[in-house]
Amino acid sequence: MRGFERHLDRFAATVLAACDESADVPECTVDGDSGDVDPIGLPALGIPETRASLPDFMRDARERIAAYGRGFPRLELWRLPSHELALDLGLRPLPQLMDTIRLRSAGAVRLVHPERKGPNIATLGALNRELGGEGLLQDESGNAVEGATTSLVYWPAASGTELGSGPGVALGHVIATAARVPSITEALLRAAAERSGASYSLTPRSPSVPELQGAEVWAVNALHGIRPVTHIDDVTLPSPAPERLAWFLAALDRNWTPVLGGSDHTLAGDPAHVPA
Repeated sequence: MRGFERHLDRFAATVLAACDESADVPECTVDGDSGDVDPIGLPALGIPETRASLPDFMRDARERIAAYGRGFPRLELWRLPSHELALDLGLRPLPQLMDTIRLRSAGAVRLVHPERKGPNIATLGALNRELGGEGLLQDESGNAVEGATTSLVYWPAASGTELGSGPGVALGHVIATAARVPSITEALLRAAAERSGASYSLTPRSPSVPELQGAEVWAVNALHGIRPVTHIDDVTLPSPAPERLAWFLAALDRNWTPVLGGSDHTLAGDPAHVPA
């Protein structure tokens, strides 16, 4: 998996943050789209038990993911009707992988804990079905925040070399707001751009939808990697620069790591670890 340790870190940090709040974790409900798991049948855990069982759960998850093979696993924290918690691992077949994607403006969507991946899966899934494509979430000012299942990287039309980006460095952007899921794939791309000698730079910015419609835009996530956006609403976007796209695809693929055989995962919740 690409950046596997980072995914484990993000999940552990989210579980511990939920445990720090209270025994009632409203964002981890059984309602909505639970995929192919039955949270009702899971062992109920109190907060101390959840904390104590997390290391064993992570080790078991590694083994089960490796044994399942090619797929699309999901680490899960549920709140049961009893208000106790439950940890589970969803082992799902690999969906069809796509090279491009279309975005459709969704306006300002009110989310529960927008910085956490799980609480809004059902809401965003329903939104995508309603829109017939990947929803482009916006803030109250109309600026882009993220895709319903993706993070956004974009390159303005005039992003050859811009002031402050260094000689010969092409300046691109990620979304500035913290009110979104911290994308592991985006973090890996930013780390690649920050390496000494890189010809690209990715800096935070808050773009409007019309600004994105005139830019080269990538929708990125762990499942598909980098997908150039072909359209936003009914506007056709510029085609990706082949050399730049190939550079970042290669940089992303340098982060494949084995599910088994790495160091035991700690619960520091520190997303700063970058796999070798």
